[in-house]
Amino acid sequence: MALKKLEMELKPFTALGEGAVALAEDPVMPGWYVDPATGQRVFYDPVAGKFFTAAGGVYIPLGYMNPAPKQVAIAPGDRLMVSISFKYTGPAVSGVTGYYCIGTNGMFGFDEKLVQLTTFSLPQVTSPPPYPNVTNSFTFTIPSNVDTNWDDIYVKIFGGTPSIGGQATTNYIFGYENALLVAGIQPTITEFKISDFAKV
Repeated sequence: MALKKLEMELKPFTALGEGAVALAEDPVMPGWYVDPATGQRVFYDPVAGKFFTAAGGVYIPLGYMNPAPKQVAIAPGDRLMVSISFKYTGPAVSGVTGYYCIGTNGMFGFDEKLVQLTTFSLPQVTSPPPYPNVTNSFTFTIPSNVDTNWDDIYVKIFGGTPSIGGQATTNYIFGYENALLVAGIQPTITEFKISDFAKV
């Protein structure tokens, strides 16, 4: 089976509580918050460490889901590597969490179907690098119960010591819509017709 590869870049996001103060870390209490960019109300669940829409989907802010630059065809049993990279300047940070998710992004939020976490460290870097100097990746094995609408991917990084941000309020989140083309789970017949007829 071939290993498919998808690379992603991260962008920032900051959520604000209804008190209109920036949250440096995830809120402690469950409750409703407002995304200042869109005015959308979202509910924070501290057990899950996520913001949810009123319909129950995981909230991914507008602007962080992007049209995919390519589409990768996958089928049950395939392995899909999702890679991230970014430029980093700052102190050494240990225990950063990479959060990788495949699912369906829609009007009610992101329906997470496959989620995996990695742990990695950031080196101390004192001068801005000319090119991305940090990478991380995770390889998913596509399960047999994959559906054709599992075509979106998002990633985020958070945590570490010292912390780069909380799980729900991380400044580093990025996603692609229509990145995957799920094949091989339903019979596909095209160009069905009578190919010829003749007296023999």
